[in-house]
Amino acid sequence: MSWQNVSTFSKTIFNGWNADFVDLAKKHVNSFPDFDNSSTLLICSDYSGESSKSPYVVYSFLLTSLESWTMFEPKRLEVRKICFSDTRRIAFKSLGDIQRKKALIPLLEAANDLKGLSFTVAVNKKSVLCPSDKGLLDLSNPAFHMFKKWKRKVLEKAFLIIHFISFIIAGLSKEKQNIIWFTDEDDIVANNERVCEITKLFDWICSTYLEHDLGHCRIGTSRCDNGKNQIEDLLAIPDLVAGAISEQLSMDNYQIDTKRVFFLQHSDLSDKTKNISWWLLDCNKSLKKLIYFVDPSNDGIGNISSFFHFYGDKVE
Repeated sequence: MSWQNVSTFSKTIFNGWNADFVDLAKKHVNSFPDFDNSSTLLICSDYSGESSKSPYVVYSFLLTSLESWTMFEPKRLEVRKICFSDTRRIAFKSLGDIQRKKALIPLLEAANDLKGLSFTVAVNKKSVLCPSDKGLLDLSNPAFHMFKKWKRKVLEKAFLIIHFISFIIAGLSKEKQNIIWFTDEDDIVANNERVCEITKLFDWICSTYLEHDLGHCRIGTSRCDNGKNQIEDLLAIPDLVAGAISEQLSMDNYQIDTKRVFFLQHSDLSDKTKNISWWLLDCNKSLKKLIYFVDPSNDGIGNISSFFHFYGDKVE
């Protein structure tokens, strides 16, 4: 299955970044996963770069199938058996720990066998993605009264994340497939009430992108884990990618002559970021990898889109 049509609604937001993505999807059909035989799609997401010192906010997503996740499970358990003495969680910020450091590469190698897509969006904080939210989430609409108590910054974050996910789902899902979205414990899902509210927001936004009907859609967090790190280890993949990309983008000399640069080796990079960057370059695997950058244009009107697309023996 190639990239499917996405509702024309998506063309009205994000200053056209999604049109560039569609062009890429049509040009490199074989670089996207095929979920035709999957009953349920699974999305994991994590985010980085919210510190005032970070010039970009990074949104990282892992899209795979429930069937592929099941096949990943014994490999994940083997990594835990070899590398860990307890149930500690793997996270980019805690890779100074000896056991977590030991598990980094084996876990990433196991994730390479997932049939799916690692999709990361890095948004320059100077960019304007949505020129106006008027008509996109009208809080005067009685249906959205529950969001009036949300802090605007948190709501905008949730809004962007769901739009990114909805766009990918619309392009790669098929009729009647179920969707399960796991997000890290974050302010957008701070408690059970907020999880229920964001589920409604997800249903509404996703429906504006889709030109086909889905099955059931469910949202959970790492709090749903069974105590064996099953969900947390899958969430670790977008966490590691987001952390590594955010570190690259925080380097003083990241931008060279206004062109995007993806470093594999650099004196300012930590060893963990180097390892994750090399893993992203390992492109002849089941897990496809794509990084998308959004920067403001030089004239201040609209945005500039940049891709690092890992496929075959090339990086574009």
